[in-house]
Amino acid sequence: MKKAKTIHILSPLLGLLLLSLGPATAVGQSREFLFNNGINYLLVDKEMAIQQFSKAIALDSSFSAAYFYRGIAEFKSGHYEPAIADFNKVAELDTTLKIIHMYQGFAYRQLGDSEKSLQAFTTYRKAQKDLRPVEYRIIGKAKMQNGDVSGAIKDFEQALDKESSESQYYYLFLALFNNKEYRKALQQINLAIAENEGFYGYYLNRGNTKLMLGDFNEAITDYDYALSLEPGVPDSYFLRGRALDTLKQHDQAIMDFTRAIELNPDDGTYYSKRGNARFATGNRNGACLDWTIAGNLGYYEDFDKIKSLCE
Repeated sequence: MKKAKTIHILSPLLGLLLLSLGPATAVGQSREFLFNNGINYLLVDKEMAIQQFSKAIALDSSFSAAYFYRGIAEFKSGHYEPAIADFNKVAELDTTLKIIHMYQGFAYRQLGDSEKSLQAFTTYRKAQKDLRPVEYRIIGKAKMQNGDVSGAIKDFEQALDKESSESQYYYLFLALFNNKEYRKALQQINLAIAENEGFYGYYLNRGNTKLMLGDFNEAITDYDYALSLEPGVPDSYFLRGRALDTLKQHDQAIMDFTRAIELNPDDGTYYSKRGNARFATGNRNGACLDWTIAGNLGYYEDFDKIKSLCE
């Protein structure tokens, strides 16, 4: 096999961590040689990097740097359970390396274990005197996933205090919206739009917020603008249709629901709501057909209407 070329450029984070883990010369050149091979392979062949780090660990079971970088290679290869095992070993061997808890959190999140992910992020937070905005945001998102919306709002607010940015406004908006604080949420999405007036998704979110506030006509205006920016998004038609239906403009709502279905025929919600609008216009057969299709697609909110309203 042709020997891999030495790669001298590492990311700033990897370089910093390598320095923080200290030199690895106590056991001799063989361990060091294998470790350096692993570093060289890390960016070009992660499986080979894992092999090299594993050989270094076989020579020295307390080699925390090798566990750390093997964990990184495992994580980037999608091997999250082995990555967690390596990160746990690093935490055991080197209690000063607090960043390891952040990596544990990411790995648990990839496995869908939101509770352990939040625990790891929280451990990282407690170990830090101060957090960067992105770290507040990461922890806030983990809290959101665990249902702690109020805690997430506090973290997103702290991130925003440190740095005003489009993404900070947006994450705080999401938390406030989920907490049903619609007036405050509207303020944040307006700030996000001011930073990026060309992103259709912000107008959809503002339309949803106005809808919750009862400002149906203004919501429709936002949906209209979102569609002018990106006319191929089925949810935009669905959301506008829902607002029109609420205003009892059923025929226009049916047109929007139909367009949403044309763009995405596999979403039972679209059929179900079109069924409601069709029933409101007296088209019982069309409504029953839509409710049936919605049920077949796994959406059952209006499915019970078939028994009482359909033949």
